[in-house]
This record gives sequence, C-alpha cells and structure tokens, in this order.
Amino acid sequence: MINRKACLFLLTLVLLGVILCIYLTQGSCFVLKEDGINTDTQTTQTTSQGDFKLESKYISENNWEYTVTGNLPNPCYKARVYTTVAESYPEQVTITVTTTVPRADEMCTQVIQEFSYEGTFLASDKAVVNFEVK
Repeated sequence: MINRKACLFLLTLVLLGVILCIYLTQGSCFVLKEDGINTDTQTTQTTSQGDFKLESKYISENNWEYTVTGNLPNPCYKARVYTTVAESYPEQVTITVTTTVPRADEMCTQVIQEFSYEGTFLASDKAVVNFEVK
C-alpha cells in the first residue's frame, strides 16, 4: 500500500502546480481557445461612394452587420441593396446599391430623400468588403 505521507506529498505537488498554472496564465490554462480566431476585437469598415456611405462591422462567429445610408434626389427615386459573398478566403463581399430613376411622366416633390438600409451577412473576420453604387 502507498505510504500516506507520499500520497499527501503528491497531492500537494499537484495542487501547487494547478495554482502556479492559474497564476502564470491568468486562468487561461482552463479556457480552450480556437487557434487563429481573434474574439476580442470587432472590425469596423466605412466606405463612401457618391451620396452613399457603407458602415460594416464584424460582430462575432462570422456574423457581420452593415448599414447603408445616403440621399436620393427626391422621393420618387428608389434604391435597392444587394449583397454578394464570394466563396474564397478571405471572402470577397460586395454590397451594391442600385438606384432607379422615376418615370418621366411622374410628378414628384423636389426634396432630398434620406435613405437607410440595415443588413447582415456571413463571412470571416478577414473578409474584404467592397461597396458599389449604380
């Protein structure tokens, strides 16, 4: 049978090793981290083209949120936003704003119309976001 003092000595060594690990690594020896993933930072990108502005922000776990804001010449103009994510690494994301001119026979108040659109897409935090206005 194992000597009681030897067991107590081994238990004390293990306990001291755990305490030393916690002290030296500030607790990270018990938290598993995935290699290559930076979860502490959020990436924000802002791009402008013409009267439109794109602000995209990496949230976490391949989730992005974006907002497109801008001005249309009048309320009869329409704008649509399309998002395309090319499957590559890093992903190439294109957010396109397409404006539609009103019909020639359409009467419209001449006042600038504010435009805002919010959306999401899935891509890694290394994604390259492009912005186009057509």
